[in-house]
Amino acid sequence: MGAFVGFFTPFVGAAAGGEVSQGNMLFGASVSVQEQDGWGAELDFAHAGDTEAGRQELDVTTYMVNASWIKPAGMIRPFGMAGAGVMQINGCDEPCARAARTYDFGVTAGGGVLAVLNDVVGVRGDVRYFFTGADHLDLGRPDNFSFWRVSLGVTLMWAILP
Repeated sequence: MGAFVGFFTPFVGAAAGGEVSQGNMLFGASVSVQEQDGWGAELDFAHAGDTEAGRQELDVTTYMVNASWIKPAGMIRPFGMAGAGVMQINGCDEPCARAARTYDFGVTAGGGVLAVLNDVVGVRGDVRYFFTGADHLDLGRPDNFSFWRVSLGVTLMWAILP
């Protein structure tokens, strides 16, 4: 068993497309551990508040576990990931006396580039697609809710030796 590399990336970005009718700022963080060959796993969290989806303003929070691959060496390292988790969606049609909260199974896939500045710090940009096939007819939400996330963050890296 060889060495591993850990990555921690807080990020800011935007949610747009799919059922999101007007893009909105979001924030989040991801943590991943990659083997020497580039394969690994990632935990990803993001939150977008007051996201417009038609007549609704929804708060969307994603909690995902992804399989990932990143080019193991070099200053420019492309990466890709795919996974699944929970999409928490809060909101309802206007006027709304009390927002509903749902937790739905969601999937995600995407990729990006990590620019390594030194042994500890890099800059990461990525694009991901999120989708949940859940229907909530009683809440008037869009069926099969989906959106794109574009984000930029600073990555902290560290070696994990066996």
